[in-house]
Amino acid sequence: MPTLWAEMNARPRRSGSSLTSTDVPKTVGVYAWYRDGQAIYAGRAVGAKGLNERVWRNHLAKGSDLSRSSFRRNVCEHLGIADTTVSRIRPTRLSAADVEPINAWIRYCEVAWIEFDTVEEAKGYELRLLSEWMPPLSRK
Repeated sequence: MPTLWAEMNARPRRSGSSLTSTDVPKTVGVYAWYRDGQAIYAGRAVGAKGLNERVWRNHLAKGSDLSRSSFRRNVCEHLGIADTTVSRIRPTRLSAADVEPINAWIRYCEVAWIEFDTVEEAKGYELRLLSEWMPPLSRK
């Protein structure tokens, strides 16, 4: 039986730089971000606007507010710009110059997702996926 990561890794990937809002469905789901072919972050989208809100509006946001995206906060820390304790504060204390390398780094990434019919299915899949293996930027 294939692992959940094998299933996720086999999904079509879309470049962060070419993705548009209409490319991302408004259904609940689980997603993974990839850089240089390797999964670096995974999460679930269970809100009213599903994957579209999480992937498009939160993770691919270009503004200086990182508080709505743990992925953006973790990239910020990974790049040595600011600790997540600083980047989660509202209003943000980061300048546009601080945030641009974060946005550029994420735009270079790719994202894949799996849609589900119910929030419970998405939550369960994410829990099992992350119990198999935790990507490095999902840890915080």
